[in-house]
Amino acid sequence: ETSAAPETSAAPETSAAPERTRTTAQAQSEGLRVFIAGVPWTIGEDTLRRDFAECGVIEDLFLLRDKEGSSTGKCFVTFRDKAAVKAAMAFDNTDYGGRKIYVKIAAAKNKQPEQGGEEKAYKVEGEGRPSRKSADTPAKSHPDEKPEGCRSLCLKNTGDATEDNLRNLLKDCQVQSVRVVVDRLTGEPRGIAFVDFREASEVDKAMAHNGEDLKGRAVEMHYEAPRERPRPEGCMTVAVKKLDEKTLEKDILKLFKGLESISEARVILNKEKLCSGLAFVEFTDPKDVEAAVLRDGMKVKGQIVFVCYETKEKKSAGTKDRRKLQAAKRVVEKKEKVKKKKDGGDEGEEGEAEGDGDDDDDDAAGGGRKAEKRRERRQAKRKATKEEKKATKADEEPAAAAAEGAETKSSKKRKRKKDKGAKTAETSALAADSADAAGGKKKKKKASQEVAEEGEEAAKPESAKKKRKKAEATA
Repeated sequence: ETSAAPETSAAPETSAAPERTRTTAQAQSEGLRVFIAGVPWTIGEDTLRRDFAECGVIEDLFLLRDKEGSSTGKCFVTFRDKAAVKAAMAFDNTDYGGRKIYVKIAAAKNKQPEQGGEEKAYKVEGEGRPSRKSADTPAKSHPDEKPEGCRSLCLKNTGDATEDNLRNLLKDCQVQSVRVVVDRLTGEPRGIAFVDFREASEVDKAMAHNGEDLKGRAVEMHYEAPRERPRPEGCMTVAVKKLDEKTLEKDILKLFKGLESISEARVILNKEKLCSGLAFVEFTDPKDVEAAVLRDGMKVKGQIVFVCYETKEKKSAGTKDRRKLQAAKRVVEKKEKVKKKKDGGDEGEEGEAEGDGDDDDDDAAGGGRKAEKRRERRQAKRKATKEEKKATKADEEPAAAAAEGAETKSSKKRKRKKDKGAKTAETSALAADSADAAGGKKKKKKASQEVAEEGEEAAKPESAKKKRKKAEATA
C-alpha cells in the first residue's frame, strides 16, 4: 500500500539544522542520503526540511538550483539513521504539492543497494543529474600495504579542511601537490583529498599522521596504487595542459625545476598573444622525461595542470624547414633562368668566349654532332641579332637626322619672328617718345605767349584800360 507524501505547509518556518555527525561522503557510503526528484518549483528548502522531518532527523538538505538561482525540482536529503531513510523511501512515486515525486537512495559510487536490491542507487554527476550505476560493479578499494613505487595518498574524513590545512598537517613531508575534492555546484570540500609526494619514502612519513586530528576529525589515510604510465619509445617531449592564460615560459621551467636536460620549452599562444592552455617541453635525457610526467597534478599560477607524454611530431619546426627548402629551391631556379638568358643573348666577346667554353665542354662530354649543331644555332642566332641591331640603328639614324633638321628650321623661324616683333616694339616706343617731346614744346610756347600778353597789358596806362573796359561793357 502506497503512503501519501507529507502535506506542504502554507507558511514555511526557518529552523536551525541539527549538528552533522557525518560528512556527505560518509553518509552516502552508508546509504543515509536520498535523492528526491519532481519537487514543485515553488517549494523552498525550509518547507522541504519541515515536511520530511516527520521521517526522522535531517542532518543536511541541499536543493539544486539553476544559474538564475531558481529551483530545478531536485534535492538531496541526508538523514541520521536508516529508519528515517526507510520512512522517506515510502513516499516514492506519490503526490507532493501537486506533482509526483520520486525518492531514491543516493548511494556512493559503485555502491550496491542495501535493501534487497529493490531500490536503485543513484550518483550525482555534472549538474546534479542522477545516473544509474550497475550493482555488479565492484567498489573501489585501497591497498592495505604500500604498493611498489607508491607516491600518493588518499585522505578521507577531512571535512571542510583546505589545502593549507592539509599542508600544515604534513609539514614535515616533501609534498608535491594537494588536490581537495569539492562539490561542483557549491564549491565546498567533500571531505576527500589526494596528496602526491616527491619521493616514495615521503609516503611513509605521511602515514605516521594517520588518525591525527584535523579540525576536529580523525584523518583516514589510504595508499593510492601508482598508475602505470610507460614512456612511449622515442618520446622525449611532455605536454602540459590546463594552463592559465598568463603562463609564461619561466613558469613552465619552474614547474620542472631540477630536471637539467631541458632543451626547449614552448608555450602555445592564441590570437591575443596569451597562453592557450598548452605548452611543450623537450628533454635530452629519457629519465627526466619520466620524472616530468610524475609532476602531473602540480600547480602553475595557482591552477592544477595535467602533464603527459607527447608522441606527435613537432609540427612548427618541420613547417619552417620546408619553407626554407622551398625558398632555397626558388632562388636556385631563378639563378638558372638568369644564366640561361645570359647564355642565349648577345654578351659581346665575353659571351662568345663563354659560349665557346660551353661548346668545348659539350665536345669533351661526347656531344659530337649535337654539340656542333648547338654551336651553329648559337652563332646563327648571334649573327641575326647583330644584323637586326644594325638595321634598327640604320632606320633610327635618318629619322633622328630629319627630326633634328625639322627642329632647327622651326626654331630659326621662331627666332626671326621674335626679332621682328622686338624691332616693331622698339620703333613704337621711339615714336611715342618723339610725340611726347613735340607736345611739350607746344605747351611751353603757349605758356610764354600768355605770360607776354599779361606783361603788355600790365604796362598799359590806366586810362587805356578804362576805355577798353567801357567798350567791352557797351559791346
